[in-house]
Amino acid sequence: MMNAFLFGTAGWVLPVTMVVVLALMLELPYRLAKPRQPVAGEKKTVAWDIVQAGLFTLAAFVLGLSFAQSTGRFDARRELVVKEANSIGTTWLRAEQLPPALEKRFRADLTAYLSVRLTAYKTPRIGQAALDRAVARSDAYQAQLWSIASSQLKAHPTNLGLSLLMETLNDTIDVSGEQFQALTTHTPTAIISLMLLLVALATLSAGFRFARDGARPLALSALFIFANVAVVTMVVDYDRPQVGSIRVNLGPLERQLASMQQTAP
Repeated sequence: MMNAFLFGTAGWVLPVTMVVVLALMLELPYRLAKPRQPVAGEKKTVAWDIVQAGLFTLAAFVLGLSFAQSTGRFDARRELVVKEANSIGTTWLRAEQLPPALEKRFRADLTAYLSVRLTAYKTPRIGQAALDRAVARSDAYQAQLWSIASSQLKAHPTNLGLSLLMETLNDTIDVSGEQFQALTTHTPTAIISLMLLLVALATLSAGFRFARDGARPLALSALFIFANVAVVTMVVDYDRPQVGSIRVNLGPLERQLASMQQTAP
């Protein structure tokens, strides 16, 4: 359920929810606190400062860890796009080793294959059923491409060009699995849940501190909430390849598809 909330909802849901929750955690202690008793609380204040500093330190550490993981996964997805475009482009070029009739069929199937994959990558909030259909269609095209290339290599086992075609086709099939894995996996929900919990606890501790001091710094509170919401939203957004505002550029695949369509026999 938490995974669906983080990665399956619209991009505005998480930040709006966080703004409401964090605002309540800052405001409620102030509204519910009893008037502060003078002095006598010096040791308690020192202890409270230590606990509060610990919470903020832990929250900052987990935020940094989560941000590093999300950006790493984003960079990996971006590299996979280039890798897949390159492997498909090389496979397209090496298809000229096939007899003309088979070359035309092979390139038509490869063009349709890339089109199916691009459609899946661009579909917002692709559900499991739609993803399964895209995978099934990709597998069917892969089987057809492999059948054409492997049958020709069996008939001409000493043909170096066909061997190279099989090599790049194998790379294309391998990277397809990596792509769908990257599309459907995210930073562990437990880590993001811990991050949200620590941010909430740190905010609550700040709310109690404001209540103890009888202070109500609205501008600073708003800045604190905005900063936390912005960072957490960016951490999650980096790991939402289809619904986030920060998306991997599919330009290399789109340009490859356009080139294939223009030069198709």
